[in-house]
Amino acid sequence: MGKYNTTPGHLTEGMRIALCQQKRRRSAFTQGKLKEWMWTMHGVCVTQATISLTLKRNDELLAMAADTSVPPLRLALRTRQAVQYPQMELAFKC
Repeated sequence: MGKYNTTPGHLTEGMRIALCQQKRRRSAFTQGKLKEWMWTMHGVCVTQATISLTLKRNDELLAMAADTSVPPLRLALRTRQAVQYPQMELAFKC
């Protein structure tokens, strides 16, 4: 995890797809606004670089969402073991 992450875990493919869909719905959102949205909707604090890299994969991720051969459960699986940290206050602190 990057030094700015305040919650355990990583982005799932489902979270990345949701991020791309949100950017498509709200094209005026900046990467900073998307960062805040990720925190409020998914409880994950990500860096601007993560947002940027995810948006570069926009076409691939949205195609994956439209593909019915990939079960939705697979999109929700985390790819790495999450590190457990003490419970922190749920406020935007990136």
